[in-house]
Amino acid sequence: MSQIETTSSLAELVTERPERTQVFERLHLDYCCGGSQSLADACAARGLDVGTVERLLAALERGEQPSHAVEERDWHRASIGELCDHIVSVHHEGLRGELPRIAELLATVVRVHGKGWPELELTERAFAILRAELEHHLQEEEQALFPVCRALERGDTAVDVTLIEAHEAEHLAVGKGLVALRELAGGYDASQALCSTHRSLLEALRHFEADLHQHVHEENNVLFPRVRKLAAGAGSAPLGTGGGADGQA
Repeated sequence: MSQIETTSSLAELVTERPERTQVFERLHLDYCCGGSQSLADACAARGLDVGTVERLLAALERGEQPSHAVEERDWHRASIGELCDHIVSVHHEGLRGELPRIAELLATVVRVHGKGWPELELTERAFAILRAELEHHLQEEEQALFPVCRALERGDTAVDVTLIEAHEAEHLAVGKGLVALRELAGGYDASQALCSTHRSLLEALRHFEADLHQHVHEENNVLFPRVRKLAAGAGSAPLGTGGGADGQA
């Protein structure tokens, strides 16, 4: 079992052992947009006892905590092109299927229950804003950012990789949007569902949040540091200070 250092960042801890995301998701510790935070600082911000969180992580590694399967592929060892392809095929395409489905579920729940529960309409509005931001973001990644990443890996040094900072800022905004959505939707507590459709909506939003966390983690904490390192060695355009943007997703 690996030693857990409370001074290690959440991104480092998840990169070392991906299954730790299960504990972080359960405790709402932001390992993606806020991945640069140390475990100690993240726990303090959430009002959690860091020793208790350490014990939960250790129990997970000993097999004493409920666990679900995590992807075994080590994306640090894959090519940058393969990682970009994975992000598009798994996360982008998944979102393109889920975003309209969630919007339809929201519209149904608001139509049936909206008069008595005004927070449902607020949830629908917050999701619509986040959806629009994400759809634009996915397009920008596929048409601008990822081609730059692939070109740099091929040895093209005449590329501008300052796009990374803009995407990290957008990830921070996504993280804040996810926090607002969770609060408006009552923490996705299925026991508070008003009907079976509402229950399906809450489950879909919970999955949407978890997948976005993994999506942003793979970019902020795996792809971007690799691209920055490659660009620095090749003498490409300035990259900035970099790292995961602090936020609360």
